[in-house]
Amino acid sequence: MSFIQTDYLLFFAAVCTVYWLLPARRFQNGFLLLGSYVFYGWLNPILCLLLFSVTAVNYLAARSIDSRPQSKDLVLGVTVVLSIVNLCFFKYFGWFSADILPKILSAETASEIQLWNLALPLGLSFYTFHNLAYTIDVYRGSFEVRKDPLDYFLYGSFFPQLVAGPVERASNLLPQLEAPRKFQIAQVASGFELALWGAFKKIALADTIAPYVDLMFQHQSPSWAMVWTGALGFTIQALADFSGYTDIARGSARMLGIELMHNFDHPYMAATPMEFWQRWHMSFSTWLREYVYVPSCFSDWVRRWITIPGTGDWGPFANTSRALLITMMVSGIWHGSTANFLLWGFYYFVIGTLYTWAMTKVPKKMKKQGGWRWITVPVMFSFTVLGMHIFRQPSVEQLLKNLQLSPVDGSLDQWIVSSAMLGLCAYAALPLVAALLAERYLIPRLKETVWWLPVRTTSWAVMAVAVFSSVRTSAADFIYFQF
Repeated sequence: MSFIQTDYLLFFAAVCTVYWLLPARRFQNGFLLLGSYVFYGWLNPILCLLLFSVTAVNYLAARSIDSRPQSKDLVLGVTVVLSIVNLCFFKYFGWFSADILPKILSAETASEIQLWNLALPLGLSFYTFHNLAYTIDVYRGSFEVRKDPLDYFLYGSFFPQLVAGPVERASNLLPQLEAPRKFQIAQVASGFELALWGAFKKIALADTIAPYVDLMFQHQSPSWAMVWTGALGFTIQALADFSGYTDIARGSARMLGIELMHNFDHPYMAATPMEFWQRWHMSFSTWLREYVYVPSCFSDWVRRWITIPGTGDWGPFANTSRALLITMMVSGIWHGSTANFLLWGFYYFVIGTLYTWAMTKVPKKMKKQGGWRWITVPVMFSFTVLGMHIFRQPSVEQLLKNLQLSPVDGSLDQWIVSSAMLGLCAYAALPLVAALLAERYLIPRLKETVWWLPVRTTSWAVMAVAVFSSVRTSAADFIYFQF
């Protein structure tokens, strides 16, 4: 079930109503667990078995780690391997059967295997990481094992964040599920407002410019202006689409008395590559930092087998560079098996490493001087647009052609098309900029005045009208559903 379907509105209204009528926390949790499996198995109930299996494996693994600490290394290793193999099987089977099997098997056998045509189950990556984080935290001793299966299975399948995040941590979500929750009208209103804002970003902004962005990237001989206005359009679309999903997820959970992790913090206001990843898809970025980057920094195996030219062998810069390379390549591989995703991961490794190196050459006095963000934020945004172009362009050959185009080339029609695309970018970006300005300067001043309620309800009405007037039967799924 998708957040932008009418089915979800009816489903959530029913769940929320019954949920708040139930008398105790355990009844609420049991009902939410049932609702989560209905949500996930709405179109294909068999997928619930996969969700149950991933959750059960991690629940039993954590119990085993707690009861038999002498075997915890083996238990964690088996759990991680099973999780990664399961994820890779579904995620990369199509690529493997299409590109690799024909080279090692007969054409007839390979074609028979390709007929299986396995599709990636929605949310598999997210709830796999979500559950693994709990098991690893129990292994590290940073989180106490949970023995109540009801609470843990709800943690592993809580429907608002199940399909595309945020990638929750047990330390944030499980204590909330274990605590009593009472209906609060202010909390429900805040959640409704957040979910409506997310729907507005997805349907009125991202889905509106998506068809035109697709046309730009599908063009076989684009001009320089078409390439980069298309890349700018996708940069805006990606933020509106994925942050829109996150806001609907967080808003839905808030209406149920649960506060999910903040996932986006105006990432295009970042001034450095590191700051960008601290603001973009924060739950997944911190997951990579805690479970990939930090362990890689201190791994003897990584030090022994990976060398970054020019960094030395054992210094802090070498360690962080190696860890960043591993982390960004893991992120690239996770997004997909095509070469552009690997190139995208390597691109962020390069600019991150170059930035870290450059900062070692800047005098401390200059670093302390203010006012640099007026320069560094636009520069970083330019790097982000290039990164989004690499991410979106599946053909490396076409990507290289695009990078060689001259800014002065292009026919009159191509310049007209590029101008129209730039206008669509402005249309989609202006509400996001206005929201940022309102959040920082307007809302704090209005909240304590009599104008706050009418301004707030009017904004709800405007967003609702925009959402329902922008809905199309061909509305695209959320971008991150494919990952």
